Amino acid sequence: MDKADKAWKALERATAAYRDAGDAVLADDDLVARLRAVFASGRSHQTALRLIGDRAAERPELVQALLPELFHAALGESPSAARARSILAGLRPDMRDPQLEALASREIANPDPDRWEELRALAVLLEDVGRLDILVFLKEAVKDSPEEALRWIAEDFPRYS
Repeated sequence: MDKADKAWKALERATAAYRDAGDAVLADDDLVARLRAVFASGRSHQTALRLIGDRAAERPELVQALLPELFHAALGESPSAARARSILAGLRPDMRDPQLEALASREIANPDPDRWEELRALAVLLEDVGRLDILVFLKEAVKDSPEEALRWIAEDFPRYS
């Protein structure tokens, strides 16, 4: 067995161990509280995003319960933020949109120029989930901003129109 074969076998074992560990975590009666604590701590949220993303299709109620945490995780430029946006985009609109509307409205109500990256990520999220109606409100809130980066949001979105 060559080095690549050994590495492949090790990867298969690690994948099985990850799946087993995920099953054990998902069996926790306090799973939502535990994952909220992970997000609040700022540590291990990449692991939480991976687990949630890997199991989102079979556990949409978990995604719905953690929607506020996922929403806030989605407001960035990192691969983790992109993963959070992808998880939210995969959730059925009836499970996602009522909470999403409220969370997005709070962000739009305070277009702080120091948070332009988060607001741009919000624009990406709204586009990804097909909520161009909310995106219109975001664009309106930032179009006359003295901050050029905020005005760019109004000019750049939707990206694929």
